[in-house]
Amino acid sequence: MSRRRGAAGEGSASRRPGSEDHRGMVTVELAVGFVTATLLTATLAAVVLLGVAQAACARTSTEIARQLTRGDVEAAAAARREAPTGAGFRVDRSPDGVTVTVSAPVSVMGLGDVVVSAERWATWEPGVSSDTTG
Repeated sequence: MSRRRGAAGEGSASRRPGSEDHRGMVTVELAVGFVTATLLTATLAAVVLLGVAQAACARTSTEIARQLTRGDVEAAAAARREAPTGAGFRVDRSPDGVTVTVSAPVSVMGLGDVVVSAERWATWEPGVSSDTTG
């Protein structure tokens, strides 16, 4: 006895009238979901990477400004060595204090290099001025 599918009677009761064949839809939805999750994860990782680089620039600029206003050029040089890779520095001395800007390129996948920077200002410590810090 062989059973035929789709014949009137047996086997056709499991299909509702007007229903379409949706085989493979779960596979497509899973693929689209996987690609979306991957892109979202990559975007979040890039944002975190930019945030970490920004924080490193802020920390470095604060440290350099603080050390220069104290007159400690050696400690300021040590702070420069702890800066992010490829960082650039700008130091502007004025009679009121010092402004330090640290900029660093961050390689973001798909976007190339994105430059993050931080700027800090600090007032001169008593007995120290722009003339004494070199």
